[in-house]
Amino acid sequence: MKLDYRCPACILKVAAREARYVPTDRRLPFIRDVVRVLHSMMDEAPTPAHIAAEREKLLKSYSGSEDPYATRKGELIELVRKDLVPLIEEELVNLPEGYHRFRWLALNSASANGYEVPLMGGKDLIERFTKVVARDLEIDGTEEAFDIVTKAGPGDIISFIFDNAHEAPIDLILVKYLEQMGKTVYLFAKKSPMADDLTVEELRSLHKSPYIFGLSSPLGVMPERETEVNMNILRSSKLIIAKGMANYETLTEVDLGVKVLHLLTLKCEAVAEHAGGKLGSPVAIMR
Repeated sequence: MKLDYRCPACILKVAAREARYVPTDRRLPFIRDVVRVLHSMMDEAPTPAHIAAEREKLLKSYSGSEDPYATRKGELIELVRKDLVPLIEEELVNLPEGYHRFRWLALNSASANGYEVPLMGGKDLIERFTKVVARDLEIDGTEEAFDIVTKAGPGDIISFIFDNAHEAPIDLILVKYLEQMGKTVYLFAKKSPMADDLTVEELRSLHKSPYIFGLSSPLGVMPERETEVNMNILRSSKLIIAKGMANYETLTEVDLGVKVLHLLTLKCEAVAEHAGGKLGSPVAIMR
């Protein structure tokens, strides 16, 4: 997805909220540098995620922290594990095996993406999640995706690309279901901290798997910044399940020759229009 005329305002809005992690006397210089980056990259940036990634690098520099969101990520992961995961798993056992369970977990995974820590600060997560789930999937490509999953053999790879850390406990219910089906699932998280995205270290603390890989891309999947190993795995996958807007923004600009199931909530007008859905709706976009 290319940069939309509404993207710069959103990038700056997030920067203003992120300034809380910066010492008071450095907040205005931080915003000033974000504006400079935005101005210099607007004509060249392949996607909005490329500019947002530079904003996050500035946040690290100005805050003096390699992972400014570390504490908040940990708190929200525990909140989700304690209050939401049991409810989702309780409903799961009431559904027939197969597609109905897959769709339920895809809906919850997409709905978990409806909460943005940089903008919302960690408040009302559970209330917002339940409201988004209630809207159901406005765009629903889960049948096609499940058909691919069902036909995947022992040697076929299903790649799952994580997004925000607080979504991971819910995403992992879907991952575990795929693994229980006998599928080989390769898991991708960030190699190093970036915004509130899940890191490989955080993923390893939540789930045991021999197939965990660290993405070099600062946000989403940027082929020009990604390792050859990771790109080869993605290109050879039977299906890619990609969470969130940054993965949507970047992967829609890349032809990997693989079917991709995008699970996200349409949180901004630009992405909603690009996807062909309504603002605020959870979606499972197959392309």
